Amino acid sequence: MLKFMRTHATSWAIKIILVLIIIVFVLWGAGSIKEREETVVATVGHQSITTEEFGRAYNSILAYYERVFGQQLPPDFLKGMDIKQQVLDQLVNTAVVQQEVQEIGLQVTDEEFKEAIKQDPTFQRGGKFDRGLYEQIVRNLGTQLLVQIHTDLMNQRFVELIGDTAVILNEEEVKELYAVENEKISLSFVKVSPEGFTKKVVVTAGELEQYYAEHKEEFRTPSQVSVLYVRFSPNAYLNEVTVSTQEVQDYYDMNREQYQSPEQVRIRHILIRVGSEATPEEVDKAKQKAEKILAQARQGANFAALARQYSDDSSASEGGDVGYFSRGEMEPAFEKTVFSLRKGEIGPVIRTSQGFHIVKVEDVQKEKSKSLDEAEEEIISFLRWEKAKHLAAMNAEDAAYQAKNREGLKPYADEKGLQVRNGGPFIAGTGGYEEKMSSIAFTLDAGDISSAFQDGEDYFVLEVTDKVPPLIPPLEEVTERVQGALVSSSAQGLAQSTAQNLLEAWKKGEGFEEVLRANGLLVEKTGFFKRSSTSPPSIGPLGADADEIATLSREAPWPDDIVEVNGAFIVARLEGVERVDEREYEKENTAYRTQLNNRKTMELFKAWLTVAKQRADIEINEKLLGRYR
Repeated sequence: MLKFMRTHATSWAIKIILVLIIIVFVLWGAGSIKEREETVVATVGHQSITTEEFGRAYNSILAYYERVFGQQLPPDFLKGMDIKQQVLDQLVNTAVVQQEVQEIGLQVTDEEFKEAIKQDPTFQRGGKFDRGLYEQIVRNLGTQLLVQIHTDLMNQRFVELIGDTAVILNEEEVKELYAVENEKISLSFVKVSPEGFTKKVVVTAGELEQYYAEHKEEFRTPSQVSVLYVRFSPNAYLNEVTVSTQEVQDYYDMNREQYQSPEQVRIRHILIRVGSEATPEEVDKAKQKAEKILAQARQGANFAALARQYSDDSSASEGGDVGYFSRGEMEPAFEKTVFSLRKGEIGPVIRTSQGFHIVKVEDVQKEKSKSLDEAEEEIISFLRWEKAKHLAAMNAEDAAYQAKNREGLKPYADEKGLQVRNGGPFIAGTGGYEEKMSSIAFTLDAGDISSAFQDGEDYFVLEVTDKVPPLIPPLEEVTERVQGALVSSSAQGLAQSTAQNLLEAWKKGEGFEEVLRANGLLVEKTGFFKRSSTSPPSIGPLGADADEIATLSREAPWPDDIVEVNGAFIVARLEGVERVDEREYEKENTAYRTQLNNRKTMELFKAWLTVAKQRADIEINEKLLGRYR
């Protein structure tokens, strides 16, 4: 399995398992052991989950929901989601797996780690690894992201190990999976839409009052806030700043590495993968294959076309193009050969830990440095902008301080000749272009002036001029909305009961046509579609009911219940079945075997995790946990 997964690291099947791994380990790394003594929320064996770690993970999820809903989260939302339990479960899972990985001594090779870095989109421009971007990110973030990438590799290796040692497949299971996902069916169906029943709904005054009393929260208006604000843009201060010759020289001296480019080569390569577990016969066979491909390339065959046809690397779809490399980024044998070639040359077959490579050098860029004269204009522009940003920030801070000690933001702005703008009204939970301004405004009361804050490149100070709390309006103000909601709810109930009556009549073979005629409904057909489809033609997305529709058979052609799709109710019956083509199955066998292998691997991993948690010595500090909502 390891060999296959490395070979097909970018296939859709492998992406599925990697997504599952990410979900399981989404907070991996948040539970590192602290050397200093701290209060802990939980302990898992010898590992502590500190309040700092728990809070960081909790706040990360909370911040996500606040971005979605705004500062005013729906009532009891957090309680209903039980976020603190979600976070605790994730951190405990993390600790359990970390300890197992450490105990069995799993390792990631330097080559695998380097490859993972190159494949990470964070370090890519235009789909290619960019060393300059990589160095910039590492300078800004330190090694945090690299540690996370290394951890993700360990996660993947651990799940692979479980699959390698425990998953057993048979041909019938693979065939069954292929049939489920590729066999085609057709349906007859009736769509019962609530819109067709609205005219049948009659609402009395008493019903209106009762519905309003039972659904008041649905008509609650969200919080609103309006502000005045002043913007301080660095652009407005560019003419006020100057940069001296000495400042340019100092910046250049302190950042010389930014203006140096190492020797680089851009290559295409074809990889014939051979894992460490390969037999001598497999190694010899792979080498012979590589030699034959090399001969074709040197005889004038299109190298990119050969890569697309033969390469086992993820770069095959790009014609083997893996971008530019500097020294120190490749295995020694590979690097020595690559840097000995001239532009356009094709090297000999190279053996690495991944297998056999055929390499063509597309471009060579010699080591070069940008002189101070060459960089001067760029440095001056950068330093002027930084000074202008500093001035904008200082003026914003001064404005916030001065306005708070006067009669408000507008008098201060008028005195200084600054433009005051109106913002809002912002509505809680709607986000929008001025999301940061809105989120800050909702933390203040009417008449309050904010501290200076940055949004993008600009700085702002705002004053809350009006703040309207959420409220439930009286029935008189929302009568039309309440009546519309009641009619819609009643029509939906009529449609649902009609659909259920239709299903029962269809199953019995009595009264079906009468129900159709009475409600002006028609039987439609989907035509053939794959059983695995979650959105049949003319019906739409089935959601959680997709599995039931997918398992219909000639012996059991009706689902147990009606299906709701986009507000309408679907009454369906299996019409026909189109069997799979055995020849197509043979072509897809390997991919489906991998998919099933991955699925079983994840099932085994979840089972292992359940047992491991039962065995682990886990203690929860309920008192500390109770601090969180």
